[in-house]
Amino acid sequence: MPSTRATVGRVAAAGVAAVALAAIIGAVAFGAGRQPASNPTPTASPTSTPAPTPSATPVPATPVPTAEPVGVPPVVVLDTIDDQDPRLAIDDQTGRLVAARSGHAGDGMSVRWNSARVDQVDPTTIQVTWVGFPGAEDVVLTVDARGGAPVLIFDQRAPYASTDALGADRVLILTFDSPVEATKVDVGFPSVEASF
Repeated sequence: MPSTRATVGRVAAAGVAAVALAAIIGAVAFGAGRQPASNPTPTASPTSTPAPTPSATPVPATPVPTAEPVGVPPVVVLDTIDDQDPRLAIDDQTGRLVAARSGHAGDGMSVRWNSARVDQVDPTTIQVTWVGFPGAEDVVLTVDARGGAPVLIFDQRAPYASTDALGADRVLILTFDSPVEATKVDVGFPSVEASF
């Protein structure tokens, strides 16, 4: 006859097995048709990539102006040795003058009062040197023509005739729209005497 202890052990083992089997069947029956719960994996949401923009076309650099002004300014500041630069207004009656600028004056007088030296710079450009009182005075130049050649009339203060008054060089560079011969340019000075 089997022992009671062995019988109880078998019964207990069978009961545990039955409970385990019932648990498995219940779990399967309960979870049928359901997905196991899990932590959802984040998915990347679609992002829009900006369309490539065409690169900007480089803008050409603005040319740096040259040191020499181009065109006929209403007033030319004359460069003198004493830094008291006179101003010269230009009245072009011919319409042929295309550029005017100051030259560099030396020290003292290289010409006499009421006279001028005209030098050829290039076929259309001349350099005029004349004398004025030292200091910052205003001068008016009228450009006219006679027989196709320029006539330059400088209206400025000047000393009386046969004086030994000191003056200073003024230098002006003039460019015309067609060739001009320095030897054919007339230069005049109205008789405006300065009082001392």
